[in-house]
Amino acid sequence: MRNKARNSTDMKFYNRNTILKIIQRSPVSRAELARKTGLTRAAVSLIIDELIKEGIVVETGTGEAEYGRKPVLLEINPDCYYVVGLNISRSGYSTGIVDIKGNLKSRYDFSNNVKASLENELNHIKYALNKLIKNSGIEEEKILGLGISAPGPLDVYNGIILNPPNFSLWHGVNIIDELKKDIPLKMFLENNSTALTLAEKNIGKGPKFSNFILIVVDTGIGAGIVIDDKLYRGEGGFGCEIGHTTIDVNGKACSCGNTGCLEVYASIPAVLQKAAQYDNGIKSWKDIVDKAEQGNNYCLKIIKEEARLLAAAIVNIINILELEAVVLTGYINYKPNMLMDLIREYVGKTAITRNIRSTKIYSSSLDENSDIIAAAAVVIDKFFSYPHFLFSPTSHIHEGELYANSMQFQ
Repeated sequence: MRNKARNSTDMKFYNRNTILKIIQRSPVSRAELARKTGLTRAAVSLIIDELIKEGIVVETGTGEAEYGRKPVLLEINPDCYYVVGLNISRSGYSTGIVDIKGNLKSRYDFSNNVKASLENELNHIKYALNKLIKNSGIEEEKILGLGISAPGPLDVYNGIILNPPNFSLWHGVNIIDELKKDIPLKMFLENNSTALTLAEKNIGKGPKFSNFILIVVDTGIGAGIVIDDKLYRGEGGFGCEIGHTTIDVNGKACSCGNTGCLEVYASIPAVLQKAAQYDNGIKSWKDIVDKAEQGNNYCLKIIKEEARLLAAAIVNIINILELEAVVLTGYINYKPNMLMDLIREYVGKTAITRNIRSTKIYSSSLDENSDIIAAAAVVIDKFFSYPHFLFSPTSHIHEGELYANSMQFQ
């Protein structure tokens, strides 16, 4: 009898989560939810009535109908819950609050102090977070948690920043254990690329696709992969290091110990090193794009080469996983049309599926607040994936505990 009750509760959670995910993608009617889930209209209405009562879902208008009454459309209420985001980078810290649909409500940025002690930096972060929450005027019960993004490698299951290059102050720090001493929120840690992937999955282009990869091109090259609407981590959480895949077996040595890695040739520092051979005044990817638009042939050549290198990596991914879409972000998201058109052209000529279907390739639509939105998306993804654990009475849950518990629902 006890097993039956547990299975019934589990099924209720599963159905509720499934409906939430569908509504998250786009406004939808009750009848369409019944068709997409296979549930009866009565079962759908029961769940929707609960979600409306809780303020999570709202009725937003009517849709088109072939005949009869127009269906009432349902949408996620952006103000039902909020999330705090904290981005820790080598240049400083940014904090902010976003609503459950990823709209930024407030943010606060402050620089790091390379000569400061870890204790001082932690105290500065805690002060900023507490001030941000207090000034927001948002009720405590409406804040789902704190999402933290930081350079990797990380132990996301236990909340530890391991040993990122040029980040020695934070090596071995359990950031979650430190912050939870003074901030009473559930907290989750992710590396920057994964956090951006979760933002894309829940807020950007991702809701349209069940299988896609986000590629981040800036000081390095990172990635995050979503398969069947779930983040792919690999056995130990290091399953998306596309920047350290070989594109030239006889190429340059990489700091990772491999040879000819994509990052050695296509990361922005590598691109700027090439550009400096032509013009010492080129200091950024923005400079290269602006000069190429003005007709500078050398800068246009650099963009073509960057497109070719990234396209080679994308084709490898497509040929292995046959994903629906590829999204690119990072510094290359500045005026991306020229680069994206070239990448699409190269991929369209070489992907093994080119004569069957074309993989959608986009630049990210997330704006200049993507650092905060990405950090917050670490919690937002929990809300839409397994909120029954997010709403557990425990004051703090490590990612590992949540991840392990959620496996039974996947």
